[in-house]
Amino acid sequence: MTPLQFSALKAKAQEQRFDAASIRITKLKKLKTWITTNEVRILLALQKDFAKPHFETKLTEILPVLEEINFFIKNLTTWMKDQVVPTPFTLLGHRSKIRFENKGVVLIISPWNYPFNLSIVPLIAAIGAGNTVVIKPSEMTASTSNIMFQMIGDCFLENEVRIELGNKSVTEALLSYQFDHVFFTGSTAVGRLVSTACAQRLIPVTLELGGKSPTVIDATADLKMTAEKVFWGKFLNRGQTCVAPDYIVIHESKIAEFTTRMQTLILEHNAFTEGRIISLAHENRLAQLTAASPSIKQQSVTLIPQASLDHPAMKEEIFGPVLPILSYSDFADLQKILLHFEKPLSLYVFSNSKAFTEKVLCTFSSGGVGINAVIVQLANPHLPFGGVGASGLGSYHGYHGFLELSHRRSIIEQRRFHFVNRLLHPPYTKQKIKILQLITFFQ
Repeated sequence: MTPLQFSALKAKAQEQRFDAASIRITKLKKLKTWITTNEVRILLALQKDFAKPHFETKLTEILPVLEEINFFIKNLTTWMKDQVVPTPFTLLGHRSKIRFENKGVVLIISPWNYPFNLSIVPLIAAIGAGNTVVIKPSEMTASTSNIMFQMIGDCFLENEVRIELGNKSVTEALLSYQFDHVFFTGSTAVGRLVSTACAQRLIPVTLELGGKSPTVIDATADLKMTAEKVFWGKFLNRGQTCVAPDYIVIHESKIAEFTTRMQTLILEHNAFTEGRIISLAHENRLAQLTAASPSIKQQSVTLIPQASLDHPAMKEEIFGPVLPILSYSDFADLQKILLHFEKPLSLYVFSNSKAFTEKVLCTFSSGGVGINAVIVQLANPHLPFGGVGASGLGSYHGYHGFLELSHRRSIIEQRRFHFVNRLLHPPYTKQKIKILQLITFFQ
């Protein structure tokens, strides 16, 4: 992207600051039509990159995007209205409101694991908030990036939305521009670099990162249901999901049964293993965690039973079909394990005890929580999705994405009782001091 092209994006963002909701909705409808018309082409592109079954691709890549578009189309007119808020008695005669304006030009840096979903869902929020956009997709999923390049070219003008292809040098070049917001999804390590680059220019950021998302299973859990859901969550996209169950912490009385149930599911599903690890480098990394290369390639999920905090798989986010299983005897054990790590993107609890579940929620922080459920928290557009601490900054999905990429502008207007203001102005007489004391007393 050239400075001239960036200037065009800036100018367009200024021009469309107060576009009506109908104009933004028209853009979203055009995007939706392109996706539905070209769904087969999108599926084939993702097939080339991941070799996943079409059902899983539709479930995780296309359906969430279409649902997000529909949610914005339905609600955007309401969200964009000025929000009148209360005014304190001390400002008698004033009217206060919040106006939602665009931020300007938004840079979206998207990852390789869900390249379509995690590029387009932030784009929907950016368009809904009235911004112009530059998307930098991952170079590791070239087929998907190319189909998105065609889609963006067909749906938007060059000064509305651009897509920039290339390796990390392109990302570094983009970060030299004075964007109005940067939206990054990826690893914590790269997120720190993006955050540092933005901090130097005082650019606000949204960081959607990850971490080691634990799954806590107590003695009251339904292990058949738990094993099925954990297996699905770990098997999905071959474990290359930021909110996948990273490791298990299960009560010592249930570890044998749970491990057996997981091993049975692995055997049942090995014949249907589809999808692939994104690169040989990632395959080798995962193989080193298990010291068994064939298991990564041939099995849907590789268990590490009786793991400990010292195991190599417990040193960093796994991001693959490897599942360490740790046990605990009491809550103090559980605290020792979970508090060993930074705050994760997700925390999963499987239990039939409300008291235990509530204690877990009150003790351990996380971006989001699933109770007797995994991953599906992403599917509710009414819920904010985002991390906390090392797992991320900011949130999006639905209204929360609209807020994240909007500037909430405070506006106050005095309509009457202008004489009240004179009480604030000098000279500060004894009478004014008494009035001020009286106001303070009644607050």
